[in-house]
Amino acid sequence: MKSTTRVGLCLLVVGLLGTVAFAQSCPAPMGDVVLTMSGAIALENENGVLEFDMAMLQALPYTEYEVEDPWLGTQVYGGVELGILLDYVGIPADAARIVTVASDGLEVVIEAKDALYYPILIAFMSDGDEIISSMGGPIKLAFPYQIEGVEDLYAPEVWSWFVVEVRVEY
Repeated sequence: MKSTTRVGLCLLVVGLLGTVAFAQSCPAPMGDVVLTMSGAIALENENGVLEFDMAMLQALPYTEYEVEDPWLGTQVYGGVELGILLDYVGIPADAARIVTVASDGLEVVIEAKDALYYPILIAFMSDGDEIISSMGGPIKLAFPYQIEGVEDLYAPEVWSWFVVEVRVEY
């Protein structure tokens, strides 16, 4: 076996071991679980899924923008971009769909390429306040309609309230 091949193999093994160690060291939620990531993800903290409490979500990079919510009018939503969340949990390059699941079982399918390209929000703030349950919280799926063409891709009916799960599929 050539020396460069052995070095490459060693680096691959070390990288895989590092990934396993990182997955095991992912913190568990300290508060109530508000969102679960499942499916084809690399990072887990409980039984093959990654559970988030609100503090864990709030620790991720925050994005805020004003958008015309089809049901509530002009809102300033804030939260974590779906693409950033997917990068954080580690999805495979060939992931095809991202499915959000609401507490009532409603599933919304988002193309993985769109989730990584557009600033689709896993919103937990609205106009500077946490989104309360009577307004669809604590987690809401919000689409950046201020970007031309997004409304054509994702109609108002796919805005989702009470989001409890994000599932990554092939």
